[in-house]
Amino acid sequence: MNILKALLKQLLGAKYERIAKSLIACLIAFLVIRTAEIKIEIAPSILFLTATAFSAGIMWQALHSSGNEDRMIGLFMLPFGNRKMTLSIVLAFTGYTLITKTFLVLTLFFAVYEWSAVQIAVSLLCACNGCFVAAAWHTWRTKSTLCARAKKRKRLPVVFLWCAALLLSIFLVQDLVSFALIVFASLCFSVLRLLTEDAYGFYRPVSAKQLIRHTKGTGSIFLYLLRYLITNKSYLLNTAGLCLIAAFLPVLLGQFEGLYVMPLGFAILCLNTPICILLSCDPDLEQAVRVLPRQAYHFCSRYCVFIFLVNMAVSSVYLVSWQVQHSGVGSMEIIAALLIAMQSAVLSVLLEWCYPIRNWKIESDLWHHPRKYIVPLIMLLIAVLIGMWSVSIWILFCIVIVECFSLSLIARRI
Repeated sequence: MNILKALLKQLLGAKYERIAKSLIACLIAFLVIRTAEIKIEIAPSILFLTATAFSAGIMWQALHSSGNEDRMIGLFMLPFGNRKMTLSIVLAFTGYTLITKTFLVLTLFFAVYEWSAVQIAVSLLCACNGCFVAAAWHTWRTKSTLCARAKKRKRLPVVFLWCAALLLSIFLVQDLVSFALIVFASLCFSVLRLLTEDAYGFYRPVSAKQLIRHTKGTGSIFLYLLRYLITNKSYLLNTAGLCLIAAFLPVLLGQFEGLYVMPLGFAILCLNTPICILLSCDPDLEQAVRVLPRQAYHFCSRYCVFIFLVNMAVSSVYLVSWQVQHSGVGSMEIIAALLIAMQSAVLSVLLEWCYPIRNWKIESDLWHHPRKYIVPLIMLLIAVLIGMWSVSIWILFCIVIVECFSLSLIARRI
């Protein structure tokens, strides 16, 4: 219990104040949606899939957070029991995931549709199961990287069968009692796997960022950012997910006949949170950039170019997909993509430099911070204005003015 309390206080605050904040946010969101009388018909399988997948994803991010290094070093320096340490870590991160992230998403589902008490209970069971499955796979994967390839290959089919069985049961099993028993069996299997694993599977003494700092060599900031993106697989997965969305986004936006909604896609695809929080998630890098002479100018300019290139890579997928499905991509669309990608990069760097996120516990707090919606909302407004072809020349002129203003602000702050 002492280990569990120590972890919970680090994740949820010294007095567990984050619990009250999260519950208040859930209550406000529920009352606002109910007052607005927003009703959406949702299949139970979608609720169960969201609860499982979202909780597993947040749990995976929390366990891989770089903020765990100092936390785990302090814990593993003390004498501990293997099973007690494992269960304490899993329960602490599960509580953090459910209270601060999953409950808010489930609140939105509960507010827009009338669910039975059994369905709500099963969705909470799915959320817990997703957290424990992610924890079991984390320790399994960490241990398998230290074993021979033969042992690793033996475990991969088990993991794939496990995940496939969960997905199939969500969509194929109609009886709630039978489905709840399957989820409970998966949860028990996860607990048994965790009890047999070594607690050091959660211990990561060297982070990817430290590895990059020791191997960058050339001193190139752009190369540092590129290696940072390549080394952090979660960042690559987020960018790959945006490319997948870019490929299917024309299918959704193409349904609005008579409206020019193509620029909206460029604004939506600017929501690449991980690459826009590099200073916030690495306080040591921020301190070095701010202290060394003229490093701010060199870093911010190259950081801006880096975000621009990533945005354009995703927007290029969107342009190609739109041309294949609907055609009509011309010079104006390419110019709009360039302008929105550049403006998004400039505003993201300006926001990160002037208002970095402080006092975060783990990187999941950064990924889901409300600040990430500021730049995409501004880009959506610009995209709407670009869609008004009667004033397109004035809109492009205004965008150039805003671009120059943003660059001047960066120059002043530097």
